[in-house]
Amino acid sequence: MLKDTRLSKSFLHTLGLVFLLVAIGGCSTEKNTRMSRTYHNVTAQYNVYFNGKESLNAGVERINRSVEDDFTKMLPVFKSSDPSTARVAQSEMEYAIMKASKLIKVHSITKKPRRRKNRSKAYLKLASKEEYNKWIDDSYILMGKAYFYMKNYPAAIENLSYVVRKFSEEDTKYEAYIWLIRAYTDQERYNEASELIQSVDASTDFPRRYDEEFALAVADFHIRQNAFQDAIPHMKVAIHKTFWKKNKVRLKYILAQLYQETRQNGLATETFREVAKMNPPYEMAFNARINAAGAFAGEGDVEKLKKELRKMLRDSKNYEYRDQVYFALGNISMTEGNREGAIDNYIQSAAASSVNVFQRALSCLTLGDIYFQDKAYKNAQSYYDSAMVVIDETYPDYSSIVERYNSLTRLTDNLYTIEREDSLQHLASLSEDERTALVSQWIKDAREEEERQRQLESAQMMDRSFYRMNQSRMGLNRRQQGSGWYFYNPTTVAYGKVEFQQIWGNRKLEDNWRRGNKKLASQFEMEELAEAEEAEAETENRIEDPMSRDYYLQDVPVTEEDLALSHQRIRDALFNAGRIFKIDFENYERSIKEYEELIERYDNSAYELSAYFELWDLYKSLGNLERSEYYKNLIVSKYPDSKYASYLLNPNFFIELEARKDSVNNLYQQAFYNYQQGNYDAAGALTQQIRKMEPDTLLLPKIDFIETIADGVKTDWTQFGTMLNQHIKTYPKSGTIPLAKEILVLIEDSTLADYQKLVEIGYLNDQIQNEELLPENLAENDEFGGKFSYDEDLLHYFVIAFPRSAEVDLNRLKFDIANYNIDHYTRMDFDMETENLNEDVILVVVRALPDKEQSLIYFRSIIRQREVFQTLEDIQYVNFVASSYNYREIVADNSYLEYLKYFVKNYSRFISNDFPEDVLPEPEELLAKAREEEEQLEERGSFVVVKADETQGPFTQESEVAQNFVIAVNDPNFDLRTLSPGFDRYNRSQFSRLNLKIEERRFGDYRMMVIKSMPNIREAMDYFSQVVANRSLYESLQTRSYRNFLISDKNLEKLISDSNIGEYVEFFRNYYISGAFANDKAEQPQPTVTPTEEKATGAGVDSAEPVYQGPFNTNVEGKQFFVLMVPRSGIDQNQIKTAIEEHNTSSFASMNLTIESSEFDADYGILKVAGISDKESGIGYLRSLVRNQEVYGPLMEVNYRNFVISPDNYNLLLENKDFGAYLDFYKTFYLNR
Repeated sequence: MLKDTRLSKSFLHTLGLVFLLVAIGGCSTEKNTRMSRTYHNVTAQYNVYFNGKESLNAGVERINRSVEDDFTKMLPVFKSSDPSTARVAQSEMEYAIMKASKLIKVHSITKKPRRRKNRSKAYLKLASKEEYNKWIDDSYILMGKAYFYMKNYPAAIENLSYVVRKFSEEDTKYEAYIWLIRAYTDQERYNEASELIQSVDASTDFPRRYDEEFALAVADFHIRQNAFQDAIPHMKVAIHKTFWKKNKVRLKYILAQLYQETRQNGLATETFREVAKMNPPYEMAFNARINAAGAFAGEGDVEKLKKELRKMLRDSKNYEYRDQVYFALGNISMTEGNREGAIDNYIQSAAASSVNVFQRALSCLTLGDIYFQDKAYKNAQSYYDSAMVVIDETYPDYSSIVERYNSLTRLTDNLYTIEREDSLQHLASLSEDERTALVSQWIKDAREEEERQRQLESAQMMDRSFYRMNQSRMGLNRRQQGSGWYFYNPTTVAYGKVEFQQIWGNRKLEDNWRRGNKKLASQFEMEELAEAEEAEAETENRIEDPMSRDYYLQDVPVTEEDLALSHQRIRDALFNAGRIFKIDFENYERSIKEYEELIERYDNSAYELSAYFELWDLYKSLGNLERSEYYKNLIVSKYPDSKYASYLLNPNFFIELEARKDSVNNLYQQAFYNYQQGNYDAAGALTQQIRKMEPDTLLLPKIDFIETIADGVKTDWTQFGTMLNQHIKTYPKSGTIPLAKEILVLIEDSTLADYQKLVEIGYLNDQIQNEELLPENLAENDEFGGKFSYDEDLLHYFVIAFPRSAEVDLNRLKFDIANYNIDHYTRMDFDMETENLNEDVILVVVRALPDKEQSLIYFRSIIRQREVFQTLEDIQYVNFVASSYNYREIVADNSYLEYLKYFVKNYSRFISNDFPEDVLPEPEELLAKAREEEEQLEERGSFVVVKADETQGPFTQESEVAQNFVIAVNDPNFDLRTLSPGFDRYNRSQFSRLNLKIEERRFGDYRMMVIKSMPNIREAMDYFSQVVANRSLYESLQTRSYRNFLISDKNLEKLISDSNIGEYVEFFRNYYISGAFANDKAEQPQPTVTPTEEKATGAGVDSAEPVYQGPFNTNVEGKQFFVLMVPRSGIDQNQIKTAIEEHNTSSFASMNLTIESSEFDADYGILKVAGISDKESGIGYLRSLVRNQEVYGPLMEVNYRNFVISPDNYNLLLENKDFGAYLDFYKTFYLNR
C-alpha cells in the first residue's frame, strides 16, 4: 500500500512536469496562439519594458536636475535640448536600449496564427498583422527616445521612422511623429519637422492623450526659430493639459516670456504675477516679479509696483539681485517718461551687477543706447565699452553691438584726439606762471578724487562684509595643514572666486581680461620688433604719476616740430570724425561741423578737396541747395582738373569714361587678333587709333610692342633691332620684354637668314603670353580640374556680384568706387564696367591691377571702406578679385560659385561683409609693409632633391587609414567652444552617416579642433571640400590666423610632438591636395625621408661658409647712407625729396640728417640721406621710411630701389655702376640672407 502511494506521487510529479513543459513549449514565439500571445505580452510589459522605461525616466530626471535655468534668457521648453546633456544620463539610456532590444529579440511574434476554416472578420484582421506582441512598437519608441536623449539623432530617427512605417494602424505612430518632430527640431531640420506637424494637424484620429506632448513639441519648434507669436497658442494648450503643478509653473513662465517677446506687455505682466502666486522656487518667483515690473506698460497702480520693488531692494536675500531690481525701476521710469530717473536707476543697476554679467551688459547697453539717441557719443561709447568686457559672440545681436561699438570707438578716439591736442596747445601757449598754477590745481583735484575713490572702496568693502564674516567659518584664518598652497584648498578657492566676482564680475578666463577692447590689445602685441622696442623706450621715459607736474607737461608741444605734429593729428581727426558722423551715424549736421572746422582751421590742406566734395554732398542731402552750390563752385574754381569737378559739371562723366575705355579694350582685342593672324598692317593701324584715345598705362607696353612688330616687319634688321631696343628701354618691366629680347638676339646674331622665318616659326604668334587674352597651360592635377590659372603675375580685376532683383543704384555705386580710387590711387586709371553674368546676377568690375599682390592690397583695403558700399547695405553681395584669365572663366560659366571656392583657398576668406571693422592702412602703406617683409625674409631650411614618391618628411603617407579634419587656430586664448557647435550641427545634418566626433587639442600657441574620424582619405577629401566652401562655419574665427587640413592619427601625434605646422601643411598640399594619395597602395607603404637629410660629401671635413670675393668692402660698421634710386623721368624727384625731409624732421630730428640728390646713370637718379651712425640705425631708418605714403605713394608705378650703404661702398658703387653685385652684397651683409 505504501509502495502504491509512492508510485502515485511520482506519477503526479511527472505528469505536472510534462504539463509545464507542454505549456512553456506552447508559449514559444514560433507558435502564435492565444496562450503564447498572452504570455509574451505580459512578460514583455511587466518585466522587460517596465524596467527599460523606469531607466529612461530616471535618466530624464537626472538630465533635468543637471541643467540650471538661466532666467536672463528664454527658458527652453525641454531642458534636454541643451547640447551638454548628451552624456549626463548615458548609462540609464544604454540600459533602456538594452531592455528594448531584448524585448524585441525575445518576445516578438511574427508567425501567422493557424488557419481556420471559419474566417471571420476578427480572424482576418488578426491574420493581417505583421507583429502580434503589442509592446514591440513601444520598445522601438523607447529605443528612439533613449537615442534622442543621447543626441544620437540618426539612430533615434531610424527607430521612430520604423514605427511609423510598420505600425501605421496603431496609435503609437503619433507618439513616434511627436518624437521625430523633436529630433528634427534639435537638428534644425525645420522643413522636415514642419511637414510632420502639418501631417499630424491634418489627421482626424489623433489620440487626445498625446495633446500635451504634441503641443510642447510644436511650441519648441516655433521658439527655436524665434516665431514667438506662433508658439503662444500651443503653449496655452500644453499648460491646460499639464497635470503636474511643477511643470505647469515652468510652462506658464515661458508663456509670460513669449508675451514679453511679442510686446504683449499687459498679458506678460499678468502672467508673470500668476507665476509668482503659484509658489514656485525662490529664483523663479523673484524673476517673475522683476519681469512683471519690466513688462509694465503704464497701466495699473505704478506706485504700488515701485513700492514692491523698493521693498525687494531692502530684503537681504535679494542682495545679489539688486541689479535686476534697479533695472526694473529704470524701465518703469522710462515708461512714465522720466528719462533722468531711468538713467539714474540704470546706472545703479550697472554698478550693482557683480555676478550676473548678462544683466550688467544689458544695463550698460541700455545706457549706451539712450546716450546714443541723445547724440552724447562719448558717454555712449563708455557704456558700450563696459558691456564689451563681459559679452561674447553668444550674446543676442552681438554683431550689431560690435558694429556700433567699433564706430563709437573710432569716433571718440578722434574726438578725444582733437580735445587733447587743443588742450596741449593751449597749455603750450601759457606763460610759465600760468602753466604752473593750472597744473597745481589739477594735482589738487587728482588728490581729492583719489581720496573720494578710497572712501568709495571702503564702502564697497563694507558691503562685502558678509563674506568677510564667514572667513572663520570657512577656515580661512586658520593655518592650513599639509600642503599650504592657496589653490590646494577648495574652500579657499571658492571664497576667492566669490570675492573676485564681487569686485570684477563673472569674467571669462583669457588674456587682457581687464581690457574692454581686446582687439586693441592684440594689435599692440603684434607690432613689429623694431616698433615695439621703440615704443618700449618711449614708455620707459614716460611719467605715470598723476601727482607729478611732469605727468601733465610731458606731451606739451613746445617745439615747432611737436606743434606741427599736433596740428597734423587734429587735421586727421577732424576729417575722420566727419566721415564717421556721415557714414556710420548719418548725423549730417555734426559731419558738416567737423568738415567746416577742418577747412576753417587748415586752409589748403591735403583734405580740402575731399572736404569740399563731402560738404557739397551733405548739404545736398539736407536740401540746402544754396550751400551745396557754394561748395560745388569752390571745387570747380579751385580744382578744375579734378575728377570731382568733372563729375559735378557732368553727372555722366564716369559713365562716359567707362564707355570710352570699353572702346579702347575692344580696339585692342581687334589689334591683338590681327597681330596673331599676321595682319600687321591692320594691327598697326588699330594701335595708332588706340594711342589717340589715351589708353590705360597698363595697356601701353602691349600696344607699343604690337606697333613695333608691325613697323619692324617693313624694315631691315638693323632698323628693326633699333626699334626693339627702344621698346625695351621705354618699358623695362613689361611682360613683352623677354620675347622682345629673344627676337633681338636672333636678329643681331643673324641666326635666321630671313626675318620671315622668325614669323613663320611662331616667335611673333605663339610664344607671346598676353596676360589679358591668352591663358597659360594649366596643371592637370589641380583640385579644380585645371580650370583656374594660378599665375600671380596676370592682370587682376576687382569684382562685386549682387542680385539683379536688388535694383542697386549702379551710378551711385560706381561713383563711390571711383571716389575711393581717386583718394587712394592718384597715379592709376581704372576702368569700370557692368557685366550681366546671368539672368539673376550683375557684376561690377574694376580693371585692372598689375598682379595678385597689388590686387589683394586693393581688395583688403576697399572692402573695409564702408562708405563705398553704402548702396549695397542690407543686400546679399560678394566681392573678390580674379585674374584676367579666371574672370573669363567666370563669365563663360555664367556663375562665380566655383571660383569662390578657389578664391577662398588661394586669396582670402572674406567674400562679403564678414570682415573685422578695424580699418586697414592706405594701400600704399600696405604695399610698403609687404615689400619690407619681403626684404626681411630669411631662408627657413634647405631643399633636398629626392624622388617624388619619397618626399615625406617626418609624416607618413596613409590613404587607407582613418582621417581627421583639423582647424588649428594660432591663438592660445581662443575659445574653441565658439567654433565647434556650428561644425557639430553641420556634421549631424550633412555627414550623420560618419558619426563624427569633435575633440580639442593644443600645441604651442595653437588651439586645435579635431573632427574624428573619416574612414579613409577619399571620404575625408569629400568632407574637406564641402566644409571649406561653407564660410559661415568659420565666422567665429573673425581675423584670427588659422590652418585647416586633413591628418591621420599617427601624423597628428607627430605634429603635436614636433610642433611644426608649416612642414605638415606643405605635406598636406603635396600629398592630399595634389591628389598624390590616389596612387598609393595600402599594402606598400612609402618610405619616409627627412627633409633635413643631406648626403655626406666626405668624412671628417667641416663645411665652411665661402669667403666673399666681390668688389665691396665687407666692413659695414660705422656711418651709413640711406639711398633711394628712382627713375629720372616719370616722377617728381623734388616732391620725393621734400617728403623725406619732412619725415626726417618729424621722426628723426635729433639725428640732424641731411639729404642730397645726384645722378647714378642715364636712367636713374639718387636721393642720399647722410648722418646715420651705424648699420642697425640705417635698417631702422629704412623700415620707418617705407611706411610713409607721402614718400612711397608716388613710386607705386615705377621701378625703384632703396638700401643702406657705407660711404666707402657708396663710392665704389658710383664707380663700377654694378648695382646687381651690390644687391647680392646687401642681402648677405645687411639682411642676413
